[in-house]
Amino acid sequence: MNIRKDPNINHNYDNFNFWQIDLKELPSRGRLYPKNAKIKARSMSVLEVKFLATLVPGNATNICNELLEKCTILENFSYDDLLLADREFLIFWIRLNSFINANGFVITIPECSGCKKQIEYTIKLLDLEFKYLDHPFINSVYLSDLDITLPVRIPRYRDSSFIVEDDIDEVCLWIDTDNSMEEKYTFVSNLTANDFMALKSHIDDNYCGVIKEVTIDCPHCGKAHRVKIEINDQNLFNNVDLSQILETITRIAKYSNLQITNDWSWVEVEVEQQIINKMINEENEANQKEIAKAKSQMPSMGAHRTSAPSMPSMPSVPHF
Repeated sequence: MNIRKDPNINHNYDNFNFWQIDLKELPSRGRLYPKNAKIKARSMSVLEVKFLATLVPGNATNICNELLEKCTILENFSYDDLLLADREFLIFWIRLNSFINANGFVITIPECSGCKKQIEYTIKLLDLEFKYLDHPFINSVYLSDLDITLPVRIPRYRDSSFIVEDDIDEVCLWIDTDNSMEEKYTFVSNLTANDFMALKSHIDDNYCGVIKEVTIDCPHCGKAHRVKIEINDQNLFNNVDLSQILETITRIAKYSNLQITNDWSWVEVEVEQQIINKMINEENEANQKEIAKAKSQMPSMGAHRTSAPSMPSMPSVPHF
């Protein structure tokens, strides 16, 4: 797998706080890793959030893998051994611990089958449910019509480079042979219904990762809809605008004289921004109270003014 390395992202790990991930929290439960395997992770830095702003559909997988490798440390096993489901989980962890807001996916249903109105629903990352590999994995499946035992494996990190466009593509990722994806696709397409169901059933029984099928109730009429969350490398991370990043950094520098460097943790930047917004609001409220207090203490002009002769009225000036 060809992963592009950005020479600008080269951090000293001693400058960051890494947290050890409990392997039992992973969708795989760490079952397919060595017993002494460890994973440590941290939040993204300012430089990495700027790097994330360069993400477009054509480089999404490379950007995601680059950031994942910069924000994690794997001990006693390699990224090639990391399951795709665990890769997704770790990216969600990094996203949750790097951004305070906008941590979720927006699901749009163009037309409710009940009331015909459009539905927009946001599911937060914390609300996502996972299916876990809570049993030993069997790495083969018997196809009776072909009378062969097909080797299978759970898709891994290097498989992220393949574009999955349909259900057959997903099945192909599980076939553990040296054949190309095109050859695997042809093989799966030509399976009998019986053999295909046997293979698909084995995959479903051993699937681990985000449960992408969710039920959404229409807020207008209550009609339940079963929909699939579209999760891919293009939306694993937040959409980031470089101009907003620079505006946030400039705003902090203006109101606090803090110089935000590229090695700052981005979550600290967002927290600092919240503190500054709170301070500005408190100062505005205090100023408003002082102005109101000063107005209430001003003497009434009419109470101390002696009566003066009335002035002749001025003719009104028309406005053109």
